[in-house]
Amino acid sequence: MLLSPFADEHAFFGARLSPQERTQLQSRQQQREQERQVAAELLQAQHARLAELQAQHTTDATREALEHAITECEAQSKQLSEQLGGHRAALARDNALRVSQQQLLEQITAQAGESDIWQRLDALVGSAKGDKFRKFAQGLTLDHLLTLANRQLERLHGRYVLRRKSSGELELEIVDQWQADAARDTRTLSGGESFLVSLALALALSDLVSHRTSIDSLFLDEGFGTLDAETLDVALNALDTLNSSGKMVGIISHVEGLKDRIATQIRVEKGGGIGYSRLRVLSSLHDC
Repeated sequence: MLLSPFADEHAFFGARLSPQERTQLQSRQQQREQERQVAAELLQAQHARLAELQAQHTTDATREALEHAITECEAQSKQLSEQLGGHRAALARDNALRVSQQQLLEQITAQAGESDIWQRLDALVGSAKGDKFRKFAQGLTLDHLLTLANRQLERLHGRYVLRRKSSGELELEIVDQWQADAARDTRTLSGGESFLVSLALALALSDLVSHRTSIDSLFLDEGFGTLDAETLDVALNALDTLNSSGKMVGIISHVEGLKDRIATQIRVEKGGGIGYSRLRVLSSLHDC
């Protein structure tokens, strides 16, 4: 006890740690020892990695060469950045052009529909000299004229119908409704048939040009002298039908066979002297 820092035995025992404190210190010591061992292992591993890196081959280039290479890489990077910017601008222009192209395609589609109408119209009536349109307009007028003429034919006789030939633009043919609608060329018509067709066309033409003005008088000058008796009878029957519809029909003729069929007549008779004639009105009611 002489060499002890404690005054006596009681002080020595008073300075001793309790079993609990000793256990805690021992636990801390073991933990610190474990941490030291882990750190020692990490240090050893880093020394090994350092030795490995130091053993690798490094470049033999000088500092100036490396700096020059860096400068070239930076210049190339700048050039590539500029090219990338140009490509992005070109891509933006391309996108804008695509949008514009889509709009143009929509306009083209819309115009194509309108163009199709004009092309079909051009195919129908278009020509450099205008003759195609002229024939088309004449065809429309002829169709109207035939409609009016067929109405007249129905009133006059009821047997024939006029129509345009399918093979010719303005050529006509006649359909005989009493012969199973047989069609034939108008040049094959007999005298009486020609008279009926001509009369119907004349009346239709007068209706066509008169618009809303009614033409109530019709004068026929000759044309009867070339008809045989049967044909003349057909023609006069047609005129009677026309007269019964309210129109006044006047006939100028030298045919003797007409005298018995016409109730009211104005005769021109030769007088006694040269260049002298007189008129005489005959009717079923009186003679003057």
